[in-house]
Parts: sequence; C-alpha cells; structure tokens
Amino acid sequence: MISWKSIWAIDVLPARRAVRVCVVAVVALSVSACGWLAGAVVTIENVGVHPLDQIRLEVGGGIIEIESIAAGEKLLIKPDIKGDSSLRINYRDNEENVVCDGDVYFTNNLRVRVEVEIGGGVCHVVDVTD
Repeated sequence: MISWKSIWAIDVLPARRAVRVCVVAVVALSVSACGWLAGAVVTIENVGVHPLDQIRLEVGGGIIEIESIAAGEKLLIKPDIKGDSSLRINYRDNEENVVCDGDVYFTNNLRVRVEVEIGGGVCHVVDVTD
C-alpha cells in the first residue's frame, strides 16, 4: 500500500530540487549579466620610437601617474572613476611636453574600454566598449 508520505517524497522532493536549481541558475545569470557594470579599463600603447616619460592620465576625477613607457610597450590601467569626465593624457616624448585629449566618456559604474595610442606625434583614443 502506498502512503501519502511516499507519494509526497516521489512527487514533491524532485520538484523542490528543480526549483532550487532554477533559482541558482537565475541568480548566476543575473550576476554574470551585470558584467557591463564592471568599470573602466584604459589600454595605453607607445607607438613611437622613443620612450615616453612622466605620463599623467586625468580621468574620472582622479590622476594616474606612470613613470615611463618604452617604445612599443602596452599598459593596462584600471582607473577608479569617481565622477564624469573625458580622458586627458600628459606626457614627455623626446624631451617635449605633449597633451592628448580623448573624446571618450567615463562615469561611475559604467563599463568603458578605451584603447590609447600615443608617441611619435600620434594621439589616437578610441572607445572599444563592446
């Protein structure tokens, strides 16, 4: 004879497990979907033939200073964005002061990916956010 307990164990327990699996899947997908809020990344490449010195990035209400970048070197910077801003890069190239302004937008909690090529007279700033 089948009791109510055995019917409950057969029908309800697998359904509860399935609900738990669905809840875990929804939470995992929700967290991964928020990756677009992951912040800012700036990739800087020296495309010139001379090393660049005294590099200063003004971005997001803050300043990031880099001592130097060798010719052909590429750096990945993750600035802490505290306010809305564009990007300004000051540096010395072959004993000459250079300013490179980027027409890109940074704001708090917004995912932004920017590639910068500087050096040798080049100032190329591109938003490559996907």
